[in-house]
Amino acid sequence: MSSRHGYGAPPASMPRSVQVLIGLLAVVAVGGTAAFAVTFKSVSDKGELGAGAAAAATATNCDNPETVTVAADPSIASGLEAVAAAIPAADLGCSSLSVTPQDPVLTVAAIADGTAPALWIPDSSEWLDKVSASGQEIRRISNSVASTPVVAVSAPGTEAPGAWTDVLGAPSLHIGDPLTSAVSSAPIVAAFAETQSRGGDLTSISAALVPVAQAQYGNLKETGSTGRIQTVDASGGTAVTTEQTFEAYLAAHADSRLTASVPSSGSVFMDYPLASLGADSSAADDAGKLLAAALASDTGRSVLAGLGFRGADQAPPVAGGVGKVGSLVPSDPSVVTKALARYEILSRPSRALAVVDVSGSMDYMQDGVTRMAATAQAGDIAIRMFPANAQLGLWAFSVDLGDGTDYRELEPVARMDATEGGTDHRSKLLSRIDNLSSIVGGGTGLYDSVLAAYRSMQQSYDPASINSVILLTDGANDDPSGIALQELLDTLTREQDPMRPVPIITIGVTDDADTDVLEQISTLTGGNSHFAPTPADIPKVFVGAISGRAG
Repeated sequence: MSSRHGYGAPPASMPRSVQVLIGLLAVVAVGGTAAFAVTFKSVSDKGELGAGAAAAATATNCDNPETVTVAADPSIASGLEAVAAAIPAADLGCSSLSVTPQDPVLTVAAIADGTAPALWIPDSSEWLDKVSASGQEIRRISNSVASTPVVAVSAPGTEAPGAWTDVLGAPSLHIGDPLTSAVSSAPIVAAFAETQSRGGDLTSISAALVPVAQAQYGNLKETGSTGRIQTVDASGGTAVTTEQTFEAYLAAHADSRLTASVPSSGSVFMDYPLASLGADSSAADDAGKLLAAALASDTGRSVLAGLGFRGADQAPPVAGGVGKVGSLVPSDPSVVTKALARYEILSRPSRALAVVDVSGSMDYMQDGVTRMAATAQAGDIAIRMFPANAQLGLWAFSVDLGDGTDYRELEPVARMDATEGGTDHRSKLLSRIDNLSSIVGGGTGLYDSVLAAYRSMQQSYDPASINSVILLTDGANDDPSGIALQELLDTLTREQDPMRPVPIITIGVTDDADTDVLEQISTLTGGNSHFAPTPADIPKVFVGAISGRAG
């Protein structure tokens, strides 16, 4: 199923009033802003609109008029604004509708900040599910006011994908950010749904996501779905977008030779639900019902169809589009959730502080190798694993390493490719790791060092990265002048910030390590705890512990 048709001018059979409205909407959608006035009738039982000037004149005079704010996905906002403006004032009573184009991820942030809009039309029900799961009250007024399938756009001569795993594996794939866009996550959702329905191996999808995630940095530089299409139009490759966005692009770029297609298995649909948010508000709910009815009317559907949308029934458009498309929904959504969690780990660069125990016991030898020598070997391997855009710092700790603290910064947290004095940061870290044995000695100032490292990473938090502390020790805290365990745990609990999470990954070396305490620290901060029973196990355990964060 593929498409290379733009909508162009509205069909001649369309009512003149709708043709004029769609022409005005095209100006808004393609080139800028336009002021327009539309008069329709009140919404009748048949769901039709018409002249509303007389009805507006009889609107109730209100002492305290209420503005009902509507946050709408930018792709549908212009059509929504036109339809909302045509609802007679008499029907709205003391309320008025104010439409704001807003990306769903920003609306979610507004909800978290307590500045939620009264009504919300995101591009996908996925957003409502996420917010509802967080405890926010949501009242669905319409499950879908419009729809559009996600498609793969490519240059002429490119073979249409036979499956969504082919899309994920396409050379020069421009997918956007699956963590903040339902359109961008759709190919992943579709691949799982497709594979589940066929009883296939889901691990192949996880493998396909690795190179996609590693290319994520470049994808974030492209501006939305339209930016991805422009990139493919100029340089080739495959772009993930919606049928509606692609049709709008073709209407504005008549010379483009790009085509859109979906696998025969179907696609994920953006379904544009309408919901009322927050505490019960009859004004918002009533306005939302009027808006839903207006969008479902013949004229409302014509306006949205003129912008490239399908109806709530997902039926193919009269002109253009990719034809009939089946809807793909995973039979087990939990696998998608886990895959996206893994994707986040792989796609966001690492920013870690390695905190290494240099107490006297690290010189203990077993089977011909000391704990410190094995740690240095593990560190050498791990440092070479981190890519150039990863950030890594190195601290050593024992008891009283100088300046009245149990810890000492050997190298600050910096990008591996950062250069100073002709030497890159990676080389400096490798040199420091190789020389750790020269400062071994003293006791184990574990608790003070953990808290200091945690605070350091939280205070210098980088929201574009996965921030973490990686701690390796072979002992239990034995600094009598330092904080106690309960004080450490209480402080970590109190200072945790959901907006600046810093998981602590702990690695206990041999039975001398206080593994119970290390596990408490990791669990409390959202990290993982690992154990190396012998020095020989340190390289394997250490590298395994950080391998998921090296990307």
